[in-house]
Amino acid sequence: MALRFLPDPGLLGQLDPARTARLMEERTRLLARRGGHSAAGAAPPVLPPVLLVALGAELYGLPLDRVAEVLPAEPPCALPGSPPEVLGLRARAGRLHALLDLAPLLGLPPGWEGARQGGHDVLLRPRPGARRLALRVDRALSAVSPLPLPQDAPPGGAVAFRATMPAAEAGAPILAVLDLDELLRSHAASPAGA
Repeated sequence: MALRFLPDPGLLGQLDPARTARLMEERTRLLARRGGHSAAGAAPPVLPPVLLVALGAELYGLPLDRVAEVLPAEPPCALPGSPPEVLGLRARAGRLHALLDLAPLLGLPPGWEGARQGGHDVLLRPRPGARRLALRVDRALSAVSPLPLPQDAPPGGAVAFRATMPAAEAGAPILAVLDLDELLRSHAASPAGA
């Protein structure tokens, strides 16, 4: 349903009626688009922003409300006997964070295409009663509000949904927005007695 706005007779009275009608129709279309409506129906929902991170050529989104800080990667303090995804401990502002490698958490095979040189550590906001965690990624790029792609079925696992960038052209990169609670379930629980 298109919204119609009545012209101000004093303002548009100087224009010929055909041009006035064209201007009003264009304004109506623009306002409808800005309000989230289009001729084809409702626009895609506006989603909360995510931190766009890269692992090799793959893009992932981390919910921005869960991100506390992004820091250049530094060597962690190793924890002997830890699973492969646990890189060790990272200290920041007097607090220890268990540093997890995002690649193995997502099931990427050993020797995958990503370069493990440099990178960023993404410190996460802890949930009440949970341990402090950080994720190692190749690059933290920027914060974006993604547009979800139509899906036949939810992706499942640690991927909440697939999305694209706002105002993306055809062939634009697709990113997987992660469900951090699902991804980190086995690592988030505080150790007994802590």
